[in-house]
Amino acid sequence: MENLQPYNKETPFRRWWRTRTFLQKRMISFCMSMLSLLICCLLYYEGFFGNVDGPLNPARLGESFGSMGVTKVHSMMFFLSILIITISWNWVYNIASSLIGARLTCNKTDEEGKVCGAKAERKKVANEKTGKVVVHFICEKGHKRPQAHFHPVQKGTISNTVWVISLAFCVIVFFLS
Repeated sequence: MENLQPYNKETPFRRWWRTRTFLQKRMISFCMSMLSLLICCLLYYEGFFGNVDGPLNPARLGESFGSMGVTKVHSMMFFLSILIITISWNWVYNIASSLIGARLTCNKTDEEGKVCGAKAERKKVANEKTGKVVVHFICEKGHKRPQAHFHPVQKGTISNTVWVISLAFCVIVFFLS
């Protein structure tokens, strides 16, 4: 069963990260921390957090958006559209992948109970007995099966975070403004 999911292999970044020594990993982490500190300091002094009067101060941002004609409805529609996109992107992708026959693996098991797991393609062939067109899945190893295993894409941490933030902004715009 371990060979069934070829799409869940280790990412290139993870492979690169494992090749670093302990000191290299610590130095990279330190540099990322310093970079995030620098970005936060710049945002603070530009007024993004509301403590300093700057161009990114929330009151000034509200005034500038208001002068451009952005209303509560515009901001609600913006955050609502981002919410809808982040919730449904993987559904649309999985449906499209399923329709074109992508992300399929062979589900043939051998005598020992191991699954083949090779990449499979959908082929439409005429049935020899009835003459009707039927769908068969043929893997790279030559197995011909009436079914194959589909590997759907699932939302990750970033996608879930974005939709929760969009939902929070929708609630803020709708109820608190």
